Amino acid sequence: MSRPLPDDLLKVPHRRDVPLSRLTTLGVGGICRWLFEPTTELEAQAFVQACAREGLPWRVLGGGSNLVVLGDLEDPVLRLAFPKETRREGHRLTAPASHGHIALAEAAAGLGLSGLEFASGIPGSVGGAIRMNAGAYGREWIDVLVRYRFLTPEGALVEKAPEPGEFSYRWSFLTGGRVVLSATADLVEGDPVRIRAQVAEYREKRGTSQPLSKRNAGCIFKNPPGQSAGRLIDQAGLKGLRLGDAEVSREHANFLVNHGHATATEFAELMEQVRTRVLEMHGVELEPEVEIWRE
Repeated sequence: MSRPLPDDLLKVPHRRDVPLSRLTTLGVGGICRWLFEPTTELEAQAFVQACAREGLPWRVLGGGSNLVVLGDLEDPVLRLAFPKETRREGHRLTAPASHGHIALAEAAAGLGLSGLEFASGIPGSVGGAIRMNAGAYGREWIDVLVRYRFLTPEGALVEKAPEPGEFSYRWSFLTGGRVVLSATADLVEGDPVRIRAQVAEYREKRGTSQPLSKRNAGCIFKNPPGQSAGRLIDQAGLKGLRLGDAEVSREHANFLVNHGHATATEFAELMEQVRTRVLEMHGVELEPEVEIWRE
């Protein structure tokens, strides 16, 4: 980084020069020069406030499952390392943003709480899932979210209920320096055996329809209104299209997989080829569902 970081920022737990391949499920990217990993809300707040005061650009990283990183990152990266503990109050379940998304679905099932079964097929962190309003099988987070805590770009802590316009399909307003800290889901008490069976069914369905044996970033493109991005890509004859170790999955066309040594350049070019071919054949312009970070 061209400018030194302030002393109070360096008091927040951090590591230097961490390979981004270790931080993302896709396993692509260069080096993260500054990785900050606060273990408390106060440490996270200190990070955001210091960056805001100094005018430092920075990024927030969750479980790295919906992310394609193209190159090294010189800006500080925030990755919450809060204790992965849940809190139940009646039929409501609260989890920190750093909690595993699939693990939360399993925890809810173990408590006999229904409503998060859809999350059992979506990797990453709770914070990332809230940020993108993750969903599957006709359900999404806004269907169960009743309270959430986040930091503003200036570092103020806010706790509130979701309001109209804050969440939509694979989108929320929690971008631009806002950091999700925790979320509370309003669930329904049910039969733990039935709920666990539904969780297992969704996980099995994901395992048979998605390329879980290879590194990937989840669905690459959003589904256009009334259509399936995977089906459009498949109909364009793109399954198996490969550049180096980056390939359009033969199991699910809306997944790009890393066969082991794919580069950021290969993934960027492969995504562009897919978008171009689908536009030419179907007249549909695909939008990325994954977040893309460039140098």
